[in-house]
Amino acid sequence: MDFFLQQTINGVALGSLFALYALGFSLVFANMKVFHVAHAAIFTWGAVFAWELTDGLGWSLLVALPVVALLAGVLNVLVYLLAIRHLQGRKNSDMFIFVSSLGAGIVLTEFALHHLENTVVRLPFDLIGTRSWSVLGLQLSNLQLIIVGTAVAMFVFLKWLLASTQFGREVNAVASDREVAAVMGINAERVSVLVFFMSGALAGLGATLVSLAFNIVEGNIGHNYLVIAMAVLVIGGIGSVSGGFLGGVMVGLASAYTTGYLSSSYRDVVVFGLLMLFLVLRPDGIVKSANVTNRA
Repeated sequence: MDFFLQQTINGVALGSLFALYALGFSLVFANMKVFHVAHAAIFTWGAVFAWELTDGLGWSLLVALPVVALLAGVLNVLVYLLAIRHLQGRKNSDMFIFVSSLGAGIVLTEFALHHLENTVVRLPFDLIGTRSWSVLGLQLSNLQLIIVGTAVAMFVFLKWLLASTQFGREVNAVASDREVAAVMGINAERVSVLVFFMSGALAGLGATLVSLAFNIVEGNIGHNYLVIAMAVLVIGGIGSVSGGFLGGVMVGLASAYTTGYLSSSYRDVVVFGLLMLFLVLRPDGIVKSANVTNRA
């Protein structure tokens, strides 16, 4: 029983990392109904920014984390302005936006690989210190608390923002019909810029915590989690903030239990088996709703 509970703790922490990645991914999909695959490259650059600020400049995690979120958010906005904005409203725009996002992601990833000189780097080992506590025979680390706390805080903030504010209503209106929203006086361009900024900021936070958890920064780190993020979105409910969080935790638990009771080599089989099960039995995911704000 203790082993099961310990794997549950590990799974919730891992799932929180998946959720941070998927929440940003989900925000853009909710706004534009397209997979912003360049999100993987933004995630990679979030990890690179974290490494440069902590290892290169010697900043503490507390100071570096909001700056990484800011830089990753701005980078994602630049991708939107340069590679996506001009394609909206065209015939078959969804396909063009997907391809343009893919191209932007490839370019950014190549820059990251070149910047890191195709090597693996690591954040400072003493960045947060290693602390753990034994609670009823279960091990709980400070890093796990930081990861889960950050994911929960971001989930609560986004849920409030999208469900209870004027901005959330504007996001819902733009997601439903961009042209009608513009006629109603909503600045759809401003909404999209802010959505891309928040999406990038979440990627930066998630990348920093992933780099801390696994102590690795490399040029393809974002792409390593992209397929899992897509699985999280489908399982949780595409375009749903609540679904993104719950889906991330579910996938994290499935990964932890599989690794603990079987082998890590079966992890992807179980996760994507779970994905196929949802596609067959509940294609709308855990959270099913008609619009973005309700889906929050």
